[in-house]
Amino acid sequence: MTGCISFSAGCTAPRMGDTHNTTIVLQDYNTWADQQRAYSDQVRSDLTRMGSNLDTYNQEIVSDHPDIGLLRENVETDRQILDQWDTSTKALGSATDLFTTDIASLDFGSDTDTPRISGLLAQEMKIYSIDMSNAQQHFIDYNRDFSGYLTPDDPDYWDDSLRMAAMDAKAQALSSVEDGDAALSNITATAQILQQRQ
Repeated sequence: MTGCISFSAGCTAPRMGDTHNTTIVLQDYNTWADQQRAYSDQVRSDLTRMGSNLDTYNQEIVSDHPDIGLLRENVETDRQILDQWDTSTKALGSATDLFTTDIASLDFGSDTDTPRISGLLAQEMKIYSIDMSNAQQHFIDYNRDFSGYLTPDDPDYWDDSLRMAAMDAKAQALSSVEDGDAALSNITATAQILQQRQ
């Protein structure tokens, strides 16, 4: 499946001997980054599998006798893949909520920059989560429309408007993944700014 594939947030290296609250924020960030990497690995794997299923469709559809059963099976496999995203999405959301809660309880004294930057980091994490949730929903729409397209047993009765809607939803999904990648770049850059403040 063509398009940008979500990459991983870069970890920072907090100084363990430093008890400043900035170090605590960076440790919480690294915990979030670990969860994000696990999420990203699953998304990357799932998009590869869905892309392979779409390649199979493109090969079958040009044959004289396309294997409709195989195509429907692949669509069902895609649906199951998308269902599995929920667990990883919820785990990432929990990590984001934990980070937000933890930084809200810290007292930075007269330092106003660190809490501002920490708040920005939390906001960027939420933007990333929203972008990837949008991608998931667009892929669900893609799967629903593609399933509807393949429902009639006779390909002569396949509704091409459903196929086009599916392809449009896929394009929107990949665009949302790219938005997530941009948010992730911002997250990593902000975390590096915090690291420099230790």
